Amino acid sequence: MTTLLLMAAEICIGAIAFTLIGIAAARSLVSRGVGSGHNDVSSAIFTVGGTIYAVFLAFLVVVVWEGHDAAKANAAEEASLLCTLYRGSTAMEQESGDQLRGIIRQYTRAVIIDEWPVQARNGGASEKARAAGLGMFQVFAAHPLAAQPRDVAIEQMQLSLIAQVQADRNKRTLQAQETISSVIWLTAIVNGVLVVVMSFFLYPDRDWPHLVMSSMLAVMISMFLYVIYIFGQPFRGPVPLGPDAFAHSLEVYDSVDRLPTSPQFARNEAK
Repeated sequence: MTTLLLMAAEICIGAIAFTLIGIAAARSLVSRGVGSGHNDVSSAIFTVGGTIYAVFLAFLVVVVWEGHDAAKANAAEEASLLCTLYRGSTAMEQESGDQLRGIIRQYTRAVIIDEWPVQARNGGASEKARAAGLGMFQVFAAHPLAAQPRDVAIEQMQLSLIAQVQADRNKRTLQAQETISSVIWLTAIVNGVLVVVMSFFLYPDRDWPHLVMSSMLAVMISMFLYVIYIFGQPFRGPVPLGPDAFAHSLEVYDSVDRLPTSPQFARNEAK
């Protein structure tokens, strides 16, 4: 957080310095040819340019924030489904249920320890997590089909949950690779600079209101671009998403095993 605040302060100082230098240069040029209708024309052009850029910038901020929020919600859903899958495994036959619970723990740890750092670096995936995800399906392939209708229903529910977990994992992997196009960045930065430069060519009677208002405009645009930079890469940005939801899932697994009705609790008591 301290680093982010320092970066924000540096950006604000740079924006203000750029504005002060730009206004000083622009006023020396404009003062030579200011006519009676100068501000009327300049204000109209500035208003149109500023409005167009404001719409573009607002749209970009909303898109970036929605993408960040979607990545967070998808990771939370994946972790939540794992908890449901772990609980459901206690109703399965003992051998297959024990095996599935062990693989679920392997998968969760692989996501936290191996896959999350990979996604934070380059948006890739972990082979350990992929193998554990495949192992969940193989639990059912390694055991004969259930004979009782109740067991069949449980297995169908578990397979459906596993499929959804893997779908969420694939979505998370794709979200980790998302970046803002360089064309979008170029458009946002260049047009932001142009809007600020356009404000230099207004010519109010007093200097200090012009300096203050243009500096505020430059700081606002810079801060919005900084927010886009922060949240533009949910897994690799300055404020990346963490595997907190999966760490919570491990706690849920432990709490399930401590329940008197769980198979693990019964085995611990027997020992």
